Amino acid sequence: MKAQGVVLATRYVLVTLIALLVILPFALMFMATFREHTDIIRRGPLALPQHFSVDNFRKVLFQHHFDRYYLNSILITVPVVGGSLVFALMSAFALSVMDFPLKRFFLLGVVSFGVMIPEVFIMIPLFQLMHGLGLVNNLLSVILPSLAMSACFSTLVIRSFFMGLPRELLDSAMVDGATFWEILWKIYTPLAIPAIVTSGALTAVWTWNTYITPLVLIHDPLKMPLPLGLALFQGQYVANVPLIMTGATLTALPPIVVYLLLQPRVVLGITQGALK
Repeated sequence: MKAQGVVLATRYVLVTLIALLVILPFALMFMATFREHTDIIRRGPLALPQHFSVDNFRKVLFQHHFDRYYLNSILITVPVVGGSLVFALMSAFALSVMDFPLKRFFLLGVVSFGVMIPEVFIMIPLFQLMHGLGLVNNLLSVILPSLAMSACFSTLVIRSFFMGLPRELLDSAMVDGATFWEILWKIYTPLAIPAIVTSGALTAVWTWNTYITPLVLIHDPLKMPLPLGLALFQGQYVANVPLIMTGATLTALPPIVVYLLLQPRVVLGITQGALK
């Protein structure tokens, strides 16, 4: 009994140390946003702010176009998350319930291929495609490929959930005269809320943090999303630590908040999909 208590205490200590190592950089970044550049040089990066000021947030947001970067990231993330979930629900339903020729090919060859291929591998043909469509330097050039790749991932997650639902649910609905369209949106979709939230949360975080695609396809600074705008901002103010930390905080805050709010449902969706 005593040995079990020692093991449990050791585990708690290790978990606490690991948590502190993870949280400490974010805490230092957040505290630096309230300090002046001269204060960090004089007292070091680990000191607490002597005077809390939000001037850095005001400067970064309204003098350095971060308000515009925020808007661009929102205009990219919202349609990607919404569109990918709609397409994923329909394709996951078809791949899990319906029978049609080349079903296995679509599942393994198209959907899985879209998940496994990194963005870097398709940048040259993607740029040529977007240039041919006249979409270079347009937010659609980021939205469309991100939507396609996110839909592939969401399809796999939601399909695994649909596969765990009892077949009798489908059969009884069809006996009652329901169409496939009604079964999807009125029966399967409400039951798949945990998988939908999981896919939506992960897609939102990935899309918010996207960097490679806008780096290649977006050249106008006023059309850049937050990660790309932060990189441009860092190159201009590499010596001003508080301003850079403020920009990094503003960029990282929305994904952190979204994940913390949806974390219980994300874990539930992942575990239910794994068990089914």
